[in-house]
Amino acid sequence: MTITPFTTFNSNYRKPYRDYYTTPVYDQTDIVGDFDDDGSPIGDGTPDNPGVVLYEQINYSGTNKDSYALGTGITLNFSIPLNRRLGKECEDAARTQTNIQKQKLKNLELDWHFARLKHCGEKKLAGIQFAKSSPYYDLCKDIEVVPKKGQVLPHKHSFNTD
Repeated sequence: MTITPFTTFNSNYRKPYRDYYTTPVYDQTDIVGDFDDDGSPIGDGTPDNPGVVLYEQINYSGTNKDSYALGTGITLNFSIPLNRRLGKECEDAARTQTNIQKQKLKNLELDWHFARLKHCGEKKLAGIQFAKSSPYYDLCKDIEVVPKKGQVLPHKHSFNTD
């Protein structure tokens, strides 16, 4: 199963951009074509000048605006392995690799401790150590110098000079 969040950004724009459009206004004048009861000319319901454009009306277009949208969501996918053996082998390989890395780390830690033991021991035999006020004093605090195997200390010989 995987859960994936997502974000989308959309932008719509019109090229060339125009924030208005024009509409022709036609001449609707209807003065002639019929007569009233007194014989005066009146309109007959048909424009006197059909198709004549008087002017262009400017209309604001709210639909030609640029628009932007931000969408977010989450997808959820399920997958069922048809061959579980490959998944098991992958887990085993990952476990083996993790164990190798852990062992390498333990080996490096052991190397560090042996190097510390060697250098601290040599310095203690030479009579050199960190001052108690030093932040490194505790570095060699747990190192002890002991007699070599088979060596007896204090070791003294007495000689007859007769």
